[in-house]
Amino acid sequence: MKIRIIAIVLAGLLVFASHQEKLRDINLDIQKISGQLAAIKKEKTSILNEIYTLELEIDVATIELKKMDLVLAETQNKIDRKQKEEVVLQGKVARSQENVKRILRVLYKMGELGYVKLFINIGNLNQLFRNYRLIVALMDDRVVEIKAIRHGIIQLQRIKTELKTELDRLSIMKNDKAVKLSRLRGLKQDKLNMIGKINRQRDLHAQLLDELKNEERNLTEFLNQKIGSPSLEKVNFGLLRGKLAWPLDGEIISSFGKKKSTRFDTYTFNNGIKIKPLQYDEIKAVHGGEVIFCDYFKGYGNLLIIQHPGNFYSLYGHCDKILRKNGDRVNSGDVVALVGNSGSLFGKCLHFEIRKNLESQDPLLWLEKR
Repeated sequence: MKIRIIAIVLAGLLVFASHQEKLRDINLDIQKISGQLAAIKKEKTSILNEIYTLELEIDVATIELKKMDLVLAETQNKIDRKQKEEVVLQGKVARSQENVKRILRVLYKMGELGYVKLFINIGNLNQLFRNYRLIVALMDDRVVEIKAIRHGIIQLQRIKTELKTELDRLSIMKNDKAVKLSRLRGLKQDKLNMIGKINRQRDLHAQLLDELKNEERNLTEFLNQKIGSPSLEKVNFGLLRGKLAWPLDGEIISSFGKKKSTRFDTYTFNNGIKIKPLQYDEIKAVHGGEVIFCDYFKGYGNLLIIQHPGNFYSLYGHCDKILRKNGDRVNSGDVVALVGNSGSLFGKCLHFEIRKNLESQDPLLWLEKR
């Protein structure tokens, strides 16, 4: 019985430790994003900053929901453990009660003068001691079992109180989760409303284009600082023209080059292509290299940049989650990120670029024909 209870407790402790580790990671993520939110709010108001702020708030709300799910699961596990303990204790109390009944039945059959009869009907001293030990054993067993019943009932009452507390806590947390979920949906709708507003209003559209051009210059400046870094391998990346594997299986929804907006009669230049995923969300490196950037970049969302030999770069923007960190070496075909809609005005898609030195290349000239 004790071994079973100990096993239940140990199993609960292992689950608790796992949940605590995940909660620590989630709290670190919330702390990081909160710092980014504080920093962005100090910057000059802009469309890209408003989009970034909304996306950070969506991230926080999403992570808080994950945290809530963990706490809910932990609470439910605690309730399950308590319920199992309750069942074990109920069985133990029931067995103790049966033992007491058995002892009382034996004493009853001996009759009111049973103790005297045991001592009178003896043939020798050995029988006397045997009868004496029987009486003492019966009385001691009854006392022990009664104490066990009393202790078990006290424990059951404690567990029932704890169960009620946890069940009440579970109910409150479920209500809190519903509130957080509603807030998350509201933030996502706010982002969609903002994108719709930008696409409808000429002045906002023009302002966004100016901001995107400025961020493009910032990105080019960043890459300029990387030019001249030693090649990672003795391979001429230029020989791979038209032979690179696709980073994502999907449909091209925005092509490379100069584009005209029929709504506002304005022109933009796309430095890459946008690919909408058809089935899978995994983004793969088109060639081996080293990760030189993996963070949020305004206009590109969560952006991963891989440097290849000969100052060639592949850029993967609008990611949902980046799976690599700065300095990581990757091989062709390695999964490096998951497609998303961070910083995107096109919904869920991958923004993909190929650059030689600072010059944008048409990715379709580098990717294998489909």
